[in-house]
Amino acid sequence: MKLFSCMMTKSLSRLLILLLALPLCTAHAADELDASRERLDQLQKQIRSTLEGLRNKQSESGTLSEGLERLNAEVRRIARLERKSQQQLAELTSMIKAKRHAMEKLDALRDQTEQQIRSRLVVLYKTGEVGLIRALLTESESPREIAEKYAFLSRMVRHDRDLLDQYRSQMQEYRRALDDLETMEKKQTTLVLRRNRERETLQKARRSKQVLLAEVKRDAASLERMLKDLRAKAARLSELVKKLDTEQGQPYTGTLEGLLPQKGRLLWPVPGELRVGFGTSRHGDLGTLIESHGFDIAAAVGTPVTAAASGKVIFANSLRGYGKLMIVDHGSKYYTLYAHMARFTKQVGEPVAAAEVIAYSGYEGRDAIYFEIRQGGKPLNPGDWLKPR
Repeated sequence: MKLFSCMMTKSLSRLLILLLALPLCTAHAADELDASRERLDQLQKQIRSTLEGLRNKQSESGTLSEGLERLNAEVRRIARLERKSQQQLAELTSMIKAKRHAMEKLDALRDQTEQQIRSRLVVLYKTGEVGLIRALLTESESPREIAEKYAFLSRMVRHDRDLLDQYRSQMQEYRRALDDLETMEKKQTTLVLRRNRERETLQKARRSKQVLLAEVKRDAASLERMLKDLRAKAARLSELVKKLDTEQGQPYTGTLEGLLPQKGRLLWPVPGELRVGFGTSRHGDLGTLIESHGFDIAAAVGTPVTAAASGKVIFANSLRGYGKLMIVDHGSKYYTLYAHMARFTKQVGEPVAAAEVIAYSGYEGRDAIYFEIRQGGKPLNPGDWLKPR
């Protein structure tokens, strides 16, 4: 899943807006204090929204883990059935092999018996009827012996016939048994293949769920880091809000009547493309609210950043997570804010002219700046105030 670089960029605006009240300490400090408290409340809402998103991710992670465990159990069960089917298939194959070997032996015995019978028939055929009669009616034999010899020959013929019939019957039984075994083997082979496919399907589903679980855990970890960062920012902001009651500063005393007369004609601080606009949206992956009170504008490292209008620098310092931040007072409670600067060319208290270079972009290699316009405690859409491109 795509993580939260966009969300961090957009959430930047909320905290930066809160800073507007910190250095101003003007005659309308009370208004700024109220606005800062309101922004602190908004930050707390974002913390709650992020916390809810984190809990949802943790719940999703638990559900996925349970589903993964069920899949693992099913994979193990199918694997056991597959091994059992393979064992049964091996037993059937062995039985088929033994049955075929027995049929081969029976075939050999039958062939041997048929050869013996054929040999006797050949002898009888060659001797003919006379030879057979002569063999039965020899002078040395009595009628009784002749009868016994005839009976013996008859029994031998019947025995041969019975033996051949027995061989044929056994062969038919073997063949039927072999057919049954081969049918069972085919069914068992089909079963083994089907269980193999089931196991592979379950393993594929398990791998997909493992990938999804890893993504959810990464998202949850990112949300935890974001939540920690938001809480740290809220703590810093709370301290800063406390200082508003005691800090005093000098408002801009120039002759400008704020930015209203220049609405729609303010200068862009850098020429880069607009990356993140003004407004509120919901993060597609996490479902948390993302609010931008300004513009994220592309700017290569080292790009000169110019003032949108004339005014006075009232804040120029670093804030952890946002690089170097500058706030310019334009009178009548109008302010412009420039974040993620690499270095400043103007200091607090110095006047600036429109289009004058006030800083250079590229804090820690970042390729964009954050720009905002405010009137008192209210953020204004820069798109309504900047000169159309």
